[in-house]
Amino acid sequence: MSQTDRTEPSKPALRADAERNRRLIMDAAHEAFADEGLGVSLTEIARRAGVGFATLQRRFPTKDALVTEVVRAQLAHIREGTARSATSDPWTAFTTPILDCCAHQVKDPGLAGPLAHLLSAASEPMVREPLLDAFEPLAARAIAEGVVRKDLTIDDVLLILKGNAGVIANSPGEETEASQRFVEIALRGLRSETPN
Repeated sequence: MSQTDRTEPSKPALRADAERNRRLIMDAAHEAFADEGLGVSLTEIARRAGVGFATLQRRFPTKDALVTEVVRAQLAHIREGTARSATSDPWTAFTTPILDCCAHQVKDPGLAGPLAHLLSAASEPMVREPLLDAFEPLAARAIAEGVVRKDLTIDDVLLILKGNAGVIANSPGEETEASQRFVEIALRGLRSETPN
């Protein structure tokens, strides 16, 4: 009985500790990938996070698993953009989260390639469903108001995000300008030729 009493209170503390370590690892990985690209070692990420290598491997057994998790966190900016644009006109509401996400990609050029790769696998529910939840209502409204092409799909949005990642990765020193130009041209192609 007394042994149970001593061990039970430690369980929530362990969970909180594990979550804290996960956050430290994610933050360190994001910074390391953005600074040094994907060549940075897991050992270096563990050092930056201030955790042991074994702790990192318990949370993320491979570098691919860690990269994927970091990139998924980047995609959360799409959802934030949709929340900010909910009361705008239909074109602004639709394009604001795309512009926000593309601008965010520029801030982390070391992650541009991994983001493009993950978006290429967007048939996976884990990746696709948050994108659908974020964009479908905005796209439906924009189509109904006649400001975008009637055949617009989520895949068109994915193409812009994937293309932007490629532009960034191949425009060293000119990432911002190249990204802005690409996104402007790409969004122009989604506009309706005969707006209501």
